[in-house]
Amino acid sequence: AAQNYLSRKGFRVHPCGAMRALLWLGFLVPYVEAGVFGSPAPCHDEASCKVRLDTLTSKLDELRDEMRGKHLALQALEEIRGGILSGRRVELPSAQRQHLERGSPMISEVTFDARHRPVSTNVSRHFQSQRVIAADLEVQHHAFLHLKKSPGSKSASALLVLLDSQSKLSIYSLENEPLLDRFDLGHEGKVVQLELSPTQENHFVVTVGEDNDVRVHNIKIIAKKQKPDSPKEQGSEKDEEPKEKPKDKDARMLNVTASLASHFSLSHGELEETRKLNVVLPIERGSQTFFIAGDSLGGISVFFRNGTMRGRVRVTEDPGGVKGLIRAQGQQQVLFYSSHAFGFFSPSQVDLQYPPCTGWNSPLYDLAMEPGYSTGRVLLALQDGDVLVYATTRGKSKACDLALKFPHVSVLPFKLHSFRGHVMAVATPLAEMQKKDEYVREIFFFNMAAMENGYGSSPSRAITLQASFKPKQPETLAMLGQPAGPAGEKAKSQVAIRFKDAKGVELYDLTLRTPPPPKAAADSSSNSSGWDMNSLLNWFPKVGVFGIALIGVIFWNIKKVSGQTSSGPEADDFDEELFKEKLRERRAKAQDKEKEQQEHEDAD
Repeated sequence: AAQNYLSRKGFRVHPCGAMRALLWLGFLVPYVEAGVFGSPAPCHDEASCKVRLDTLTSKLDELRDEMRGKHLALQALEEIRGGILSGRRVELPSAQRQHLERGSPMISEVTFDARHRPVSTNVSRHFQSQRVIAADLEVQHHAFLHLKKSPGSKSASALLVLLDSQSKLSIYSLENEPLLDRFDLGHEGKVVQLELSPTQENHFVVTVGEDNDVRVHNIKIIAKKQKPDSPKEQGSEKDEEPKEKPKDKDARMLNVTASLASHFSLSHGELEETRKLNVVLPIERGSQTFFIAGDSLGGISVFFRNGTMRGRVRVTEDPGGVKGLIRAQGQQQVLFYSSHAFGFFSPSQVDLQYPPCTGWNSPLYDLAMEPGYSTGRVLLALQDGDVLVYATTRGKSKACDLALKFPHVSVLPFKLHSFRGHVMAVATPLAEMQKKDEYVREIFFFNMAAMENGYGSSPSRAITLQASFKPKQPETLAMLGQPAGPAGEKAKSQVAIRFKDAKGVELYDLTLRTPPPPKAAADSSSNSSGWDMNSLLNWFPKVGVFGIALIGVIFWNIKKVSGQTSSGPEADDFDEELFKEKLRERRAKAQDKEKEQQEHEDAD
């Protein structure tokens, strides 16, 4: 009976094999009765025996799958152990890495995503440490203050504004020279936000206290020419010491002062509801300066420079209210975001022009505009580690379309920065996360062009650089970027990084090539060796096509005109003999005229 049953199931069984199967079945019966593989129904006839055998077969299949899974898990753990012992990172499939990383923060430190392995992990090649600025300060907030630079001048292009744990303001040059030392801003509590003036025409600093107090300080910067040291002051030691190179004639000494310009705070609502100020953003429209403030109840307020409120409107119902504000479209509009929505706010109208964009589940952590090539696309960093790209325009109309999703390479949310065709993402743990101090905080550089090209079977080039500064842990950074040049060109920018439990801010020179635009990247990374019409049209510039068409039209017109002159009626009526006769008559007249002149001269 067992042989017939297994034959119907598709197994080729020898009679001796059938006997062995019966012996094994008899061996397993006590275990089945004991409940090791469950409690199947007792076997009394052929039908019940078939049911019992099917139950045993399914249990064994489940056991085999479970053992295979355990074997794969042991194999992956063995590879991780080997990587830890050898000091190298191990490649793991995306699903395995995400699952293991949720339980153990160390997995992100010793493994790579096999599908999205970074192109480079050489930190020293791209980040060159210059110096530590304000090494004696416990910095809480820092930002670059851009200076107005005249053409051909070698003066500093920016200063570094620092806010320490005691809510005092300091301004340093990029050569670590203190220009303003620990200026008291007047806040009674802790300062939770620091913002700088958006333009280089007038400089000011906006600080927000935990008690909803907003204070604006004007920063006055005066550049004075340095006077060379007089020979008398140098004394006789000048002859003994080696001569130093003369200083730059254009070198200037900066004198920085700060003064309070205005201060204001949010008032309670009509129903005496307490509003917490989440974020403040200064913008300039013409000669006027406005301050846009987002609160915890979902409202956005507009203030004049002197602190007078211009108006307020509620833009979201999400818990927590407005989380952040970003300048958009040349400061004509402000991009705001909450936990599950983002939209565009008009400061001039104090209202929303279009409905906010929604459509994701995990709360929103940070938001940035896409760098470089396309406009109207917004990057959303979610708390679960995902990064989404939404297109806000479709032709000439407004839209809210999901255009792209970044590869999921971290369980930590990202703080986003735009840098020369890349998206610079800093992995930052949430305040309420367990074991948050055990996660490695790395900086990822996502290549927008490579992600636009899509992913194939081979490893993607979506991550250009994955930088780890361990044992140091980056907390916040500020960018001083240079204008993006042609594709493939290296340009040096500067980044100031504040590390966890470290004093001061470390200044780095950041060097990274600008990636090609998405279309060029798609052509250059294409795996096909042949050329089709679409690839030719995409490769050949439109200017070249127009030039060839213009040259063709010119040649066609020249040929047309020359054809008309050679085959027209005037060419057919031409008489060569008549032309020769006229020429002889003209020559004879000329000779007669010369003879008359000669005779007249002889007579005189």
